[in-house]
Amino acid sequence: MKTTILAVAVVLASWIAPLPSSAAEDGYLWEVTSQMEMPEGMPAGMMGAMGGRTATVCRGEDESENVSKDKEMKDCAISDLKQTPTSVSMTMKCKEGRSGKMEFTYNKERTGYKGTMRMKDPEHGEMTMKLTGKRLGPCDAKKARAEQTAKVEKIKAQAEGAQAEYQEMSRKSERDQLKNCAKALDKMNPEGLGLWGACYGKKKDASCKSMLETYTKQQPKVAEECTAKAAELCKRYQTEEGFLKAGRSHGEAAARMCGVDHDDLRKKLCKGASKNESYEFVGANCPDEAKPLAKKHCAGRSYTVKEGDPRRVEKKWFKFCKAVAGASLEGDADGEAAETPAPKEVKDKAKDEAKKAAKGAAVDALKGLFGR
Repeated sequence: MKTTILAVAVVLASWIAPLPSSAAEDGYLWEVTSQMEMPEGMPAGMMGAMGGRTATVCRGEDESENVSKDKEMKDCAISDLKQTPTSVSMTMKCKEGRSGKMEFTYNKERTGYKGTMRMKDPEHGEMTMKLTGKRLGPCDAKKARAEQTAKVEKIKAQAEGAQAEYQEMSRKSERDQLKNCAKALDKMNPEGLGLWGACYGKKKDASCKSMLETYTKQQPKVAEECTAKAAELCKRYQTEEGFLKAGRSHGEAAARMCGVDHDDLRKKLCKGASKNESYEFVGANCPDEAKPLAKKHCAGRSYTVKEGDPRRVEKKWFKFCKAVAGASLEGDADGEAAETPAPKEVKDKAKDEAKKAAKGAAVDALKGLFGR
């Protein structure tokens, strides 16, 4: 398993300490407090594993030995190591593009220090760890090293477990978003595209630009596929089939996303639909063209009478008449007069529902009068 920048950070946090004041001691016990500043999007578990920790650490006086004995550092190289009576600084480079820079200063008595570690990771971005250390007294460095190794392994396992959880969450999020974008295109529902629909064609919008850049970097596959789905939705929307499928509920949202005028597009498509005999489209979207056809093929007719009966809606006009009825009901719901006649069943159903509603209101009124 590859050495992560987080595991390396744990090691560095444990062995970075000021030069000892005396070479006579085997090692010194330090109380080290670390606080990790994590990039946005990092899971809480990983932050808990790395941030806001205080531990006691026993390290030997030879810092080069401390480094060489930590197996987590085998894939990393330390360079530009500088030590003075009041400071320590160095640069670290690891495999797979990981790097870091450390700077520490300590007091005149060499009993305390403060430091900053800035790390870069291709997978997690930039991270900063701030540390403070306080020397407590002498210790057995050899024994402490064995104990510390066990602790580091435990913390490393926690960090890697949180990292694995984060990666699985990212994969699931990617799968869900791809599924939602595919469904949005199938249903002609721009809102189902999420950010990729809301910001489609808005590259000059500062907010959209910022969010698109962030999410594209995090999930390039989602960005590519959902942007393509948005473009395809706009293409389909400007056809009879796509416009009809979007309907009134999604059509206006599609028009806004695609930068077209909904009513102008409807009128344009209506002209072609009449010539193409796309009667379902005409019935749902073209009242001027639909009105004379509805009077002839829908008004006073039924879907349920036997075939051959002159009162039956002809099979050719079934979808048209149903579309006319749907458009008429939408017009009523918006408070507009429905001028196009609907088939008899639609009108009868509306009357029955009105009668039931009136009857129910009367019964409620009587109950109120008699206290029931």
